[in-house]
Amino acid sequence: MDTKGISKLDLKRRNRRQILLAIRQAGTLARVDIASKLSLTRAAVTIITNQMINQNILEDLNTPLPVSADEPPKKGRKKTMIRINPTYRYPLGAVIEEDFVSVGISNLPLEAQYYEMMPLTDDTEADEIIAFIVKSCKKLIKKAGLSGKQILGLGVGVIPSRWSQLRAEENQDHQVHFSKLTYMLEMELSIPVCAANAVSLYAMANIPCGTSSTANQLLLYTGQNYHFATVTDNMLVGGVFANTALVDRIVINPNGAKAKGYPDGSVHAEMIRDAVDQKVAKICGKKLSIDELNNAFDNKDPRIYDILERQLVMTAVLIHNLSIGHRTTTVIMQHFRPSEKAKKFLQAKLDSFCEKSGSIRIIYSPIDGDHAFLAGCALAAEKLFYDQGGLPTGE
Repeated sequence: MDTKGISKLDLKRRNRRQILLAIRQAGTLARVDIASKLSLTRAAVTIITNQMINQNILEDLNTPLPVSADEPPKKGRKKTMIRINPTYRYPLGAVIEEDFVSVGISNLPLEAQYYEMMPLTDDTEADEIIAFIVKSCKKLIKKAGLSGKQILGLGVGVIPSRWSQLRAEENQDHQVHFSKLTYMLEMELSIPVCAANAVSLYAMANIPCGTSSTANQLLLYTGQNYHFATVTDNMLVGGVFANTALVDRIVINPNGAKAKGYPDGSVHAEMIRDAVDQKVAKICGKKLSIDELNNAFDNKDPRIYDILERQLVMTAVLIHNLSIGHRTTTVIMQHFRPSEKAKKFLQAKLDSFCEKSGSIRIIYSPIDGDHAFLAGCALAAEKLFYDQGGLPTGE
């Protein structure tokens, strides 16, 4: 391990972070297995984990590993399992979506505790959104019976269509930052606050924990615009500030519908909600709600069934091409609310493109609606706990 130029504190934080991430992925892990995974000495792992147990960050479950009857008895101390203490600190999370704000509190394994919701309209002001987040955080802390020291901090995810409203700043690398938003929330709540692209946070929050398997998956967000983020080897590609909007420029129907600033037949021109609404309104004379569109598909409404079926076919094509290009076999659909019949149609159409049925699996994100705030909790846990090696942010 090359440690040249790394301070003792940085090295301590890095080693602790690696240990915490290894335990998080496995759920529970023995010290000897941690040492093997991370190429650290058993003595170093023992010292670090004992420190974190004394700090209440880790728990020694004192449960020896099962031994096979055919395995010869071994001398010395039996391996015991350790895990991250789920109640060491509680992250707060908020997600500012296209049509709602979700605020909640979870434990470190991102198990929802309590939450608050507020619907959003085009007339909702930024100050109203911030005031709701502040009020909800204070209410939830009190409801959970927690002290300020038990709160890890607040993570905020902002969907791209709300960036300008929440005073986001984009740098030359097209990464977005929310320094004004985080400053205002920190002033009101007196806790650490971090904010990032909600699409990336959804992908990060959906990474499976408690399993030794490696996750390669793609998250596709559908709404006013399309966005995607990828996870490779349990790591979010590009980080939480990455540009997730490039999918909008993919050509899904050559020489198809036009949209200013986009290629003809692009995802933006053909598939975003406004594009669908315009096609439907030409026939029905009005915009239909998601529920009305689902009913129209389920009942094969002769006026617009062909339009809705084509949207699902294009979605299947997009999922297939993104999955092949990014070598993922699991696709998580976020903010996508089709009926059961539409879900089955979409999976069947996707299977028809694949060499083997089910080789690309569609999952509908559980972190949506009421529980969208868990994406913000995931950011708080990542930035304020794991990245810090469990050390206080000021240390």
